[in-house]
Amino acid sequence: MPNKTLISKSALSSAGNLLYKLFRYLLLLGISYIALFPIIKMVSASLSNAEDYYSNNTAFLPVGATFDNFKNSQSYFPIWKPLKTTLIITVSCTIVSVFVCSLAGYGLGRYKFKGSNLVYAAVLFTIIMPIQTAQIPLVYYYRWFDFFGIGKLVGLITGKDLTVNLLTNLGSLLVPAALGVGLNAGIFIFLFRQFFAGMPKDLEEAAKLDGCSPFKIYWKVMLPNIIPVLVTVLLLSTIYYWNDSLVTGMLNLNIGEPIMVRVQNLIDSHVGATELTYMRMKVEYFSILVLSVLPLVAVFVFCQKFFVECMDRSGSKG
Repeated sequence: MPNKTLISKSALSSAGNLLYKLFRYLLLLGISYIALFPIIKMVSASLSNAEDYYSNNTAFLPVGATFDNFKNSQSYFPIWKPLKTTLIITVSCTIVSVFVCSLAGYGLGRYKFKGSNLVYAAVLFTIIMPIQTAQIPLVYYYRWFDFFGIGKLVGLITGKDLTVNLLTNLGSLLVPAALGVGLNAGIFIFLFRQFFAGMPKDLEEAAKLDGCSPFKIYWKVMLPNIIPVLVTVLLLSTIYYWNDSLVTGMLNLNIGEPIMVRVQNLIDSHVGATELTYMRMKVEYFSILVLSVLPLVAVFVFCQKFFVECMDRSGSKG
């Protein structure tokens, strides 16, 4: 005859596991709801007319869904030119930033040199320092860019400083990316450094025996072994540059306005409009935003496997 005490303990253990799983699923469901709520509201607004959206009758789904907002917004916001500008900025800056940050992360993760801890501390400081604190100096520096002091040395000889205006061209975004201080570059260097620091030394030693130079070891041996973090940083950099309206908003790029800057300028231009006009314009802006984030959603769905693996391994060794 089975022991009643053992049966009771087994039943309690099963009930406890069931309650724990239920609590975990409810917690994840709540976190997912908080994360997805702004997206749900944006999609709902893009399919609503102004009267329905601003009434109390609409919760998540509009009463009468319509695609008129997408059609009407294209009359004053043709999306293809801003989309082209955003693609140029995102692709070029992301490629440069990812390459430079991976190289910096490799140096900090695999080599110990005098002042390496200080350099790493400076990288971490760039993560916590908001870009707004340097916005005015950046505008001044880009307006009279002197090639890191070389232009002033030329001015001592010729009497006129050699400067160029970077506020109107892509160089104002490419130069910081090439120097490892692009948008959120500190986070990328940190992720690369964590991965490189956790890789076995046998790979490097075997490559050195084969006569590989330090750069060749980085390019041929190390880089192919960090595909998860590489794809993750590509994804994050794409999102940051695609959604940026602060840094690109202070520039006057000759290739045109990116999507997010254009939308923000349109919203600001209709603040003084009548209430009904402003409400109609706002739901149409939501339709533009839906179109602008669709490429990011597609990229994230494709890269989410690597993103999860990177987040799981980046804190394994420091």
